[in-house]
Amino acid sequence: MQFLRYNQYYVVYGLSANDKIKYYFTLLQTAQSHADHPGTGSSCLSRERETAGITSDFFDRIVPGSKKTGPSLYEIPGLNSLLNDVKTCFHEMLAPVEKYGLSEAKEYRERLKSLIKEIPDDGGESISGQVIAQITAGEKGGPDSLHVLLMDMHKSLNTLQKLISTETIAGAMTYNLREPDKDLVVAFMSGLNRTAPLKFDHPGLGTTATSTNGRLVIQNDIGVTDAHVLVIHAEPGLVRITYTDIHMPRLQFFQGLFDSWKVVWEDTRSKKAGADFEKKLYHLSTGHYYSVDGDDQGRFLEFLGSRIVFLIDWNRARKRLRSFLPNKDCVSVLRWGAEHETGHMGFLQLGGEKLIYDGLEMAARMPLRYGEPLHQILGREKTIEYFQWVLNASTQGLLANHPRLLIQDEIKAELLRYFHSAHENLMEICESHAILTVELAMAVRDSLLHIERKDNSGFTERTARRAKNWESEADCLVSKVRSLSLRFEAARQYTDLINMADDALDFLEEASFFTTLVPKSTHSGRLLKELVTLGEIAVKGSQEYLKAVIASQYLTKGYSREEMRDFIRAIDRVISLEREADEALRKTEKVILLETTDYKELRVFFEIAKIIENSTNSLMKAAFALRENVLESLNW
Repeated sequence: MQFLRYNQYYVVYGLSANDKIKYYFTLLQTAQSHADHPGTGSSCLSRERETAGITSDFFDRIVPGSKKTGPSLYEIPGLNSLLNDVKTCFHEMLAPVEKYGLSEAKEYRERLKSLIKEIPDDGGESISGQVIAQITAGEKGGPDSLHVLLMDMHKSLNTLQKLISTETIAGAMTYNLREPDKDLVVAFMSGLNRTAPLKFDHPGLGTTATSTNGRLVIQNDIGVTDAHVLVIHAEPGLVRITYTDIHMPRLQFFQGLFDSWKVVWEDTRSKKAGADFEKKLYHLSTGHYYSVDGDDQGRFLEFLGSRIVFLIDWNRARKRLRSFLPNKDCVSVLRWGAEHETGHMGFLQLGGEKLIYDGLEMAARMPLRYGEPLHQILGREKTIEYFQWVLNASTQGLLANHPRLLIQDEIKAELLRYFHSAHENLMEICESHAILTVELAMAVRDSLLHIERKDNSGFTERTARRAKNWESEADCLVSKVRSLSLRFEAARQYTDLINMADDALDFLEEASFFTTLVPKSTHSGRLLKELVTLGEIAVKGSQEYLKAVIASQYLTKGYSREEMRDFIRAIDRVISLEREADEALRKTEKVILLETTDYKELRVFFEIAKIIENSTNSLMKAAFALRENVLESLNW
């Protein structure tokens, strides 16, 4: 037991020395950066110093006091003291490896003996940029360096922690813990263990804890990436989180999980990673939570522990979702999964995006192509809602040990339901289009009324611009229906319907444009009255068509006699109004020929009259198509 405590003592100081060396290396690099760019206002790294367990504030003066004295020469105050501390810390890291007799101890001592020669020992305060780079370079596969040795020795110390742990607390391997810290470890592990099943068989979440320098230190191996590390320091009134990640979006996601806890995050710093890392840069973020009391600190640690599982394979899940949603919505879905403690690993376990594409082949006549966003078919809100359901169904199904094939079939069936829902919403799109048609018909009529009243306020020009915008909105609705029709055999009838209705809308927009070409000279009152009458017929026809579209949505298998009567009457009125428009056109054309002598005026009025009548004719065709579709669906 005495031997074990002896080794625990060395491991604690070895890990503390590791934290100090990392701080010193960051201090050197920051001092060099400040000297290169003295006007940028670099941080003095006081919080990093405190996190590393260094009490002297002498080092806070190093960064602001550093300056460049040559092409690649730097004067750094306190350099000699800093470098001597680095040497001491390396020997403190080596001590437990040698004391415990690890196989790599001899290799570490030989490397340290060779590499420590890179550290200047002349007692001065000048150092070259090349030496700083040699000391702090962290690329494996290249020349050996003190930073590479540091990472290797840290791995050995982490291994040693597990070997010498004397107590397991709720799954955490611990040693040298103070009694007050044990409750905090229990709190952290209660949160971690609550959500740990959500990782399924993925490695990670191994936790070690110890007390050093009067603080609790918890370290969690989130996954399998060297640059993905979470270290927590807890002391009375304060929890410090040090988190590194190669993926900046995941780091920002992690920070966002603590919005309700008011964690203070420092500016994220990016550092050069080793050659064996997935990316050449990794990002380091430090957060501080100031607790009210011990209970509050315990609750925060419990919440922190419960969030870690949602970082595992987060970027892979985001990429899988990105096949169907914009990146922002992908992050939103993953955030929802974390907030509802559902996670995303179940979705990945069941096949990820392949699961959805298989479902699309069953749900749609023409499968979605890889890379074609699903949200363009279902809409963003519905697609987000569907994937939230998928995350939950995947996780709950796997946790309940349901057969994978059953869960996959349920997910595919739900997608089919969403496609059917989109199919049912087609008439709602047609309704929105019909509303725009009414707006355009009223715009044409109102423009003609202003011309009749000799209003020169520019009303017709403003109305024509609005009409053009309405036409653009209508085009988007038509495009959406056409897109859906490619995937539903039955949806083609809606494409034909909205195309006919869109012809009417296009005619009305064209009539609105022609009202801006009416000459400003005096016009025949009788002629303008006839045109207004024709415009009024177009308004009534579009309104009746809208009524028919709305009524058709209530004609399900259990429709009432009154609902069918409302539908049939609206259709009949559209047809009757088209006949009225035919008669009104003939009458208008006769008046135009009798009362117009100017060729330009003759041409404009003829065009307006004919275009308005064409719109009523197109609406009649759409009404016939709508009636046929409805009666066929009801098996009449």
